[in-house]
Amino acid sequence: MMLTSLYGAWFSLAFVNLISASSLVTPPKSAVVLAFEYEHELSLLANTLSDENINTVLIIPSTSRDLLYDNLIDVEVVEVKVDAALASTKESRALKACESLLSDETIQNLIQEFSPTYVISPGLRHDACVLPWVRKFASIPVIWTQGSEAESYVFHQSGIALPILTGGFWNRLSSLLGIRSIVKNANSNYVTPALELVEKYLPAETDTIENLYRDVDLIFWGADTILRSDVSFVSQMLVEIGCHHCRGAHPVPPELQKELIERRSGTIATLLDKDYKNLIEEIARGLPQGRQGQAVVWKIKDVDYLKEEKPDNLFVNKEVIRQDIIGYPRTRVLLSHCEDTELLEAGFHGTPVICLPRDADETRNARRAIELGFSIETGGVHTSSNILSLIKTVHETAGFRENARKVSVAIRERPNPAVDRITYWLGYVARNKEEKKHLSVRENRGLSYKSIYSTDISLAVGFIVGLISGAVLPAAYILAGRILAAGGHSYGKQPTKPKRKYKT
Repeated sequence: MMLTSLYGAWFSLAFVNLISASSLVTPPKSAVVLAFEYEHELSLLANTLSDENINTVLIIPSTSRDLLYDNLIDVEVVEVKVDAALASTKESRALKACESLLSDETIQNLIQEFSPTYVISPGLRHDACVLPWVRKFASIPVIWTQGSEAESYVFHQSGIALPILTGGFWNRLSSLLGIRSIVKNANSNYVTPALELVEKYLPAETDTIENLYRDVDLIFWGADTILRSDVSFVSQMLVEIGCHHCRGAHPVPPELQKELIERRSGTIATLLDKDYKNLIEEIARGLPQGRQGQAVVWKIKDVDYLKEEKPDNLFVNKEVIRQDIIGYPRTRVLLSHCEDTELLEAGFHGTPVICLPRDADETRNARRAIELGFSIETGGVHTSSNILSLIKTVHETAGFRENARKVSVAIRERPNPAVDRITYWLGYVARNKEEKKHLSVRENRGLSYKSIYSTDISLAVGFIVGLISGAVLPAAYILAGRILAAGGHSYGKQPTKPKRKYKT
């Protein structure tokens, strides 16, 4: 009997050890999201993690509270005092945030006690500071990236994706030089001084940026292939998570609903920033008025109106959730700058959009929305008369709404939604934390841009050498010949004696 009990105990212990060693066991999950930049997008990610039962702490600069998602649920927000008043560039602000993070003992103690499974942060302008900091807590670093510049930098540093270069030789060469310029600028203006701060505050974790990226096995791409597909994934560990937060529209606040429903021709939603205040007022005044007219609802936090100052059909609301006005059934068109997240939300809800871009990324997104058929070209003319004309065209043309519906179906009917990809891959890297050899196609990340695009680089080098050989050397030969000829004329002839003149 005793022998049987011993065998039973041994078998139970062996079974428990087997289970604990298995990569199928999901460890307890917790995450720290560092949002010293892209505060709104990363607060959306923090909220998604919390919804998936991952204990989440969101760390932000003390001045960024108003930039966060309005409806954070069960996310602990920790503010860090960042003295960035005199910082004139993004890199200098990031360095100020880095020093505040590394020197704040309260934050250190909080994170030590919280013991996060993952630390998620942007790559560009934050990696050289955050990756050594993550090592201190033995957490899993996860890089988040969005925007062409940040994506080019992160993909280059991690080797997890390669650009798909199209066009002729010169276009490809220009793209490669552009990527090299981004990386070089980041290294000189941020990475080097950030590593100096790490050496000052965390000397035990000092390392090169190349070695720090060897710790990174998971990268979240905050965009979507609907917006762009100009990279080739080298590893499955690059996970596309754009629109992870997208969900059906909820009812707008009752007081806003009462105002909007009185305008029977529908609603124009706008997410433009405060610099477009005058334009929005002119658009509101130019729309049909009264009960048969249209309303304009503007989601913004830092603009206040007295009732008599604004048009009667303009409604400014701070509390309404952005997706709820984009997906509002009576919304006819969205006025947006068309940054990645806003455009994905418009596509998800099937709402036509008019883009007023402010930078190169938003301009590219605007072109993409036009290609997909749910936006219209502004021609760069952002006047009230032009925008009013475009609103009328979109409102009266069924094709824009139909194309927007097709984009919505393409996003909604994916077999593997973004939120499922987030939870799966976070669990995967946690289960295989000690056995990194199991991580997908890790060996291919050693590929460099130089090895992949060696033909283009060789052609460029050959062209430069040929240019030197074909232009400089002949010119030097001709010049040397002329110098020699001039020297021969001056020194090669013997001077002749003047003829003596005789008097007759």
